[in-house]
Amino acid sequence: MTVLLVSVFLLLVISTYPALELANYDNKYLYVSTAYGYSMYPTIKNGDLLVVVLKTSPYYHPEVGDVLIYRYSDQIIVAHRLAGIRGSTYIFKGDNNRYYEEVPEEKIIGEVIEVIPHENILACWVVENLIK
Repeated sequence: MTVLLVSVFLLLVISTYPALELANYDNKYLYVSTAYGYSMYPTIKNGDLLVVVLKTSPYYHPEVGDVLIYRYSDQIIVAHRLAGIRGSTYIFKGDNNRYYEEVPEEKIIGEVIEVIPHENILACWVVENLIK
C-alpha cells in the first residue's frame, strides 16, 4: 500500500512539475495559448499548451534561439524561433519551416517560457486554471 501511495505521489509531482515552476512568476505577466499546426514540430506539437511571458513584463528577455509569439494577423498568433534582430525588425523561422519571416517589433506579444505537452492533461489543467 505504501509503495502505491508513493508511486501516485511521485506521478502527481512529475506530471505537475511544469506548472509548479510557474510559481516564480507574477500571473499578470503570463499568457496561455494552445498551439495549432506543425511549423514548430518537434519542439511544439499541435495541441501543446504554451505559457508565454508578455513583452511588457520584467521577465521578458528574448535572445536568438528563443521561441516568441507574435500577431500574424487579427486572428492568427504565431509561435516561431527568433533567428535574429535587425533594428526593430525580428527575424523568425519555424523549426519545421524552410523560410524566414520578418516581423516588426510592435507585433511581438511575448516569449514562450514553457511548453506543456497536450498529453500531460493534469499539468495542462493546472496551468489553465492557474493563469487566467
